[in-house]
Amino acid sequence: NYCAFEDWMAPVLNEMHDEQESDGVSWTPSSMIKRFGERIANPESVWYWCAKNDIPVFCPAITDGSVGDMVFFHSYKRPGFKIDIA
Repeated sequence: NYCAFEDWMAPVLNEMHDEQESDGVSWTPSSMIKRFGERIANPESVWYWCAKNDIPVFCPAITDGSVGDMVFFHSYKRPGFKIDIA
């Protein structure tokens, strides 16, 4: 359900944005996926287990799907969030 995904994702993006502003955190696709895995709290999720075991996940096209939609919606409400995809 896309609405449920947005309800789950919005607070995580706000938290990440706060850290970027206060601590200068540079978010990469891998660090974002790790954060999502830490927040999922679902042992059926691959990202959950990767985060739990500190296994990096590389996804240079993270913004091409629903995560990208959520980042776009977030930036519309709260501009300034940056993802280092270089």
